[in-house]
Amino acid sequence: MINFGTDGWRAIISKDFTIENLERVAVGIAKLIKSEARKNLEIYNIDYNRYPFASYKVQYRDYKSGVVVGYDHRFMSEYYAQKVAEVLTSFDIPVLLSNTPCSTPALSLKVFKNHAAGIMITASHNPYFYNGVKYKAEYGGSATNEMTKMIENFLKEHSNSIIPKKEIIDASISLQQEYLETIKSKIDIEKIKKFIEKNNILIVVDYMFGVLSNSFKSIINSKNIIEINNNRNPYFNGGSPEPIPQNLRDLQNITRMLGENAIGFAFDGDGDRIFAINYKEWISPHEILPLLAIHLVKNKKWHGKLIRTLPTSTKLKRLADKMGLEAIETPVGFKYIADLFVKDNILIGGEESGGIGFKNHIPERDSLLNALYIIEMLSDMNIKPIEILDYLHSFTGISYCYRKDSHFNSIEEQRENYQKFINNIEKIRNLINGTIEIRDYIKIVEDDKNWIVLRPSGTEPLIRIYSEANTLDQAEEKVNKILQFLQDK
Repeated sequence: MINFGTDGWRAIISKDFTIENLERVAVGIAKLIKSEARKNLEIYNIDYNRYPFASYKVQYRDYKSGVVVGYDHRFMSEYYAQKVAEVLTSFDIPVLLSNTPCSTPALSLKVFKNHAAGIMITASHNPYFYNGVKYKAEYGGSATNEMTKMIENFLKEHSNSIIPKKEIIDASISLQQEYLETIKSKIDIEKIKKFIEKNNILIVVDYMFGVLSNSFKSIINSKNIIEINNNRNPYFNGGSPEPIPQNLRDLQNITRMLGENAIGFAFDGDGDRIFAINYKEWISPHEILPLLAIHLVKNKKWHGKLIRTLPTSTKLKRLADKMGLEAIETPVGFKYIADLFVKDNILIGGEESGGIGFKNHIPERDSLLNALYIIEMLSDMNIKPIEILDYLHSFTGISYCYRKDSHFNSIEEQRENYQKFINNIEKIRNLINGTIEIRDYIKIVEDDKNWIVLRPSGTEPLIRIYSEANTLDQAEEKVNKILQFLQDK
């Protein structure tokens, strides 16, 4: 069974992620791109008279605009990308195939510039034994639900025989290099370099063996930048290239060893998620999102609405209230944020997992530019890394978020255990009092700073449990109560 989750299809290599299934997915995408019905999708029929200030505007393009294909550092990703390109050419769809590994935002940027479609071979932050496919639409952002449903419907049909036409595959461009050149134009490199060297700001970057390796120093060439885990390792040292504290011990140890002037960043495997740390504490996406919003409003003088996904801290909402801006909550998945970028005037949108995008770029997550904007913010505000969260809390007040995952042996076991939560919802209410909402998640809200969310992952056999509370101990206690309830059942 091939299903597209919150951002594409991912599966275990040699189990479900096989050449045969990959070719089936590529055929499904090719049929979507060539389908006459595609032009009738909602995303291509937006009335921009109603949305004159949309951050990005979408225009329908037929298959002749082609498809940009990129790939990350995972096992055999370049081979899988070549196979996808061959399938597309068998449908007479022009293909631009990157000649080097690239990040997802690098692919999306080229998609946006070329008004093409995009296919990225990646399993993002999943464990090393996964690979996958992300489909990007012409506006340089995640596919809509309508698009992925059409792809899944085409998968049910008998696949066409594949007769590749390799001679029309263009593999002469490095998407990553073109992306880095664009990023350089977004910031004042010399100003930032002078700031970090004058104030001895030390920047540690953990690439987690992903495709952004060595990119930070290629943009800001400074002795104050330290790069780690910056080579290709498809095994990811046996773990997952997911930027969360338990995977970032090297980054934590080095940043704390360097002292109060140090700040550390981590990027996931395909370069669209971020996490950070200073000498004293972690700076999670819950904080990075409102910090970037402050920077874009106060220093860049940009304006627009602020978006956060369901399990993301309400700090963004509190910031919006303080700054007189509108805040929007969406379901989990950056595709919901991208959808609003092309319909409305959105300043910034982000999710708990570290994916953050903003206007005047592409409607896509971009961890490298996130990190550079944070350094730019320190420079503009003349703030030391150790002071950054105190500065944020002067706008939002203090609260703490916590997350823990409950792992299972299979998707079936995951679904069974999630159903246990739903069947015993009143007993859970006795553990954590509040208003209950049940959709494809369970949310219990006590007040603006105190809530818990349970949501089954769409790509792995696990249930993610998120919380926010007045103190970190309280946030952790909420999650542990839920986990203990599951074990008792």
